[in-house]
This record gives sequence, structure tokens and C-alpha cells, in this order.
Amino acid sequence: MHIGRISTQPVESCTAECNALQLAERMRRSHVGDIVVIEYRDGDAVPVGLVTDRDLVVEVMARGEDPGAVTAAQIMSRGLIVVAETDEIAVALDEMRRSGIRRLPVVDDAGCLTGIVTLDDIVGYLAALLGGVAEVPKLQEIEEQRFRA
Repeated sequence: MHIGRISTQPVESCTAECNALQLAERMRRSHVGDIVVIEYRDGDAVPVGLVTDRDLVVEVMARGEDPGAVTAAQIMSRGLIVVAETDEIAVALDEMRRSGIRRLPVVDDAGCLTGIVTLDDIVGYLAALLGGVAEVPKLQEIEEQRFRA
């Protein structure tokens, strides 16, 4: 299964100039825990960082910073790791495990932002898949009883 099929689209994004208060308001309004920081290159949105609700708490609130004066560029993650929308789920899981992260922006072949995938998205997909498989023994028993009756 390609990661693009289970990623959240559209994804909440902002530019590096967005301040922490705006980030928090957007997270609250959109019911999300992260916002992808983008930079426009030839009109295309390219992910350059990620700000999480935890970043806001640890880097802004806990330090007593003015949320109107702190920008996304100051608190976003550096060295952003992304996955291609055509990557398999195993690739995303390997990246998450290797890097100790739970969220990955998803990009197209040109590196433009198309979505975001979280560990919860992957676990939900796998749970649904395994839930269907868990029904097989029960269905097999029903089929056997029907066949032998």
C-alpha cells in the first residue's frame, strides 16, 4: 500500500514567518497537532520544517516567550524527513523507527507537499487490515458447518 493512499490531505501548512500564536490558533481550529512549514519554490509548496503542539509548549510556553514574537522558523524541526507518496508503508515505518519520529510529510516526485502521515494513521490502517484477517477463523467455522450440515 502506497503511503499517499492513507496520508491526510490536505495538510495544514504555513510559511516560516507564521508566529506561534497563529500556529496554535490554526492547530486548534483544524484539530491537528502539527503544521508543516513550507517554502514556495517556483510557486510550489516544498516542506522545510514541522512544528508540533509539543514544540509550542516546550519552546514557547515553558520558556515564557511571547507567542506573537516567536516564528515557525525559530521552533520548527530541522533536517526534515519526508516520504514519497509512492513509498510503501514499510518505508515510512522504517523512517519513523530509525529517526524516532511519529509524523512524516508526504511529497510527490517533484518534492512538493501533498499530505502528511502519522504513526496513528499507519496503525489504524494496519489494525483495520488485521481486524479483517482476525475474522477468518470464525468465517471458516461457519463455512465448515454449512458445508457439513
